[in-house]
Amino acid sequence: MSSEVNIHIFHECSGAHSHVYPQILVPMQETMKIQVGDTEYEVTPQELCFIPAGMVHQCNYIGKLLVLDLSEGMTENPDAVLLSYPLIVSMRGQIMQLVDLIQAELKQNPNSHSVRYLYRYLYSKLIENCAAPSIRYISEYYHLPITVGELAKIESYNVTYYTDWFKQQTGFSPSFYLRCIRINKAKELLVSTNFSVMEIAVMVGYSSNSTFTRAFHNITGMTPKAYRECPCFKQQLG
Repeated sequence: MSSEVNIHIFHECSGAHSHVYPQILVPMQETMKIQVGDTEYEVTPQELCFIPAGMVHQCNYIGKLLVLDLSEGMTENPDAVLLSYPLIVSMRGQIMQLVDLIQAELKQNPNSHSVRYLYRYLYSKLIENCAAPSIRYISEYYHLPITVGELAKIESYNVTYYTDWFKQQTGFSPSFYLRCIRINKAKELLVSTNFSVMEIAVMVGYSSNSTFTRAFHNITGMTPKAYRECPCFKQQLG
């Protein structure tokens, strides 16, 4: 499925509407008032507003507005469940830098392909911003042996409660979520590096080629070797 990102700069936004895709709005001049669902928010030029897919929103804003539309394909990532509610995020540190880079790239080249990679990274930063500590831990240390007990301890929950809580947060069990994160990382490495399948298996947390291949096939329906050799996934390596 496509993971294209549509990026626009508007000078006016009004009327109630919704989209089948998530959207990020960044007011670039004045504070923007926007109603999302039943709640009204004020978004300053130092903040961004994330609007989930299908959520009715309305704003009456006159001024420069950076709008980033996310395709449905990107939301298949299990992390995307975390972004099922509207968010107002302060643009500090890397988030501010990414938005500045996106604006600069659009100014120089409105049809830039590079800006789509910047946006994907911005999206990952939004996920980090809203994720619970144990979920952030999985995203950072997926290559290590992680137990449900360790994750439950991070949240100060017992294992049974934590497992139920985790499923409510993400829609997945902790073990399946970890497996998805590992396989997504492996897919990136398979098409963008020359590491062997066994090397990649170790890099994403598997101690044997057979265990990795079984997990990979379970998630993707393909073996790692077949995935790497498929023309639709291949990337040009330097």
